[in-house]
Amino acid sequence: MNERGTTGRLMRLPAAQRWPLIIGMLLLSASAFFPLYVMASNAFRTNLDWANSQIGLPTTASLDAFRRAWDGASIGSSFVNSIEISVGTVVLSVAVATMAAYACSKIAWWPRQGIFLFLLFWIVVPPLVLLVPVYIELANMPLIHTNLLDSKLGIVLVYTAVNLPFNVYLMTAYFRSLPDELLEAARIDGASVPQTFALVMVPLARPALATLAIFNFLWAWNEFMFALFILTSTSTKPLTVAVQQLQGRFDQDPTALMAGLCIATLPVIGVYLIFQRHLVRAITAGVGK
Repeated sequence: MNERGTTGRLMRLPAAQRWPLIIGMLLLSASAFFPLYVMASNAFRTNLDWANSQIGLPTTASLDAFRRAWDGASIGSSFVNSIEISVGTVVLSVAVATMAAYACSKIAWWPRQGIFLFLLFWIVVPPLVLLVPVYIELANMPLIHTNLLDSKLGIVLVYTAVNLPFNVYLMTAYFRSLPDELLEAARIDGASVPQTFALVMVPLARPALATLAIFNFLWAWNEFMFALFILTSTSTKPLTVAVQQLQGRFDQDPTALMAGLCIATLPVIGVYLIFQRHLVRAITAGVGK
């Protein structure tokens, strides 16, 4: 259902039913925007303003908190680390999940259903349960002369593995919605299995691939616990972990912390605003089928 259809249906409701629904939606929107307002307003305030009141507009707008956050948490290098980790996770997750989903939906092989059910089982497992086993495994997996612990490649592999069950489920559901006649036509034309996958299935799955890419990027960008334990050096820490360093046990700089959170949040908001239309279209075209 598109936005125009939803608005038209809402306006056709009686006033006694319409206004409580509108007020409820406004309150829900306010509850979502209020934390963003507190974060953004305090990022431009001074610590003295914060001490007087933790909610309010800045008395003298200043960018000093952003400077302290940028220098104190190495925001520049951490921002680059987050970009590399998020993009790497998207590329690897989309590639692996798409090929696995194609094998689980369109290729006949006898353990296919069992493998798919095994992947579905891991969707219900909380990722934090795997934190300690994953840490031990990374510490004992040699990579040339070092190991995967405290490496961006290691965290990309972890993110890909953690999201793989849901990603495969999403793509499998989409591929199963496509008619098998397309594969038969490709075989009649002489296309091999890899050619059918690359030239027929992947172009048709662009809505689902868009959903997969956006969800995985936002998840990898916002993830904190795995990054905190696996990435320990300054050269590999992503933005979420670097911002956490601004909140010390004995030294408190709340406005710098809010400024750091504001910097970390801006890419998420930008990605959503830019790809909002594509995301909604991908969900309705892919998952809803």
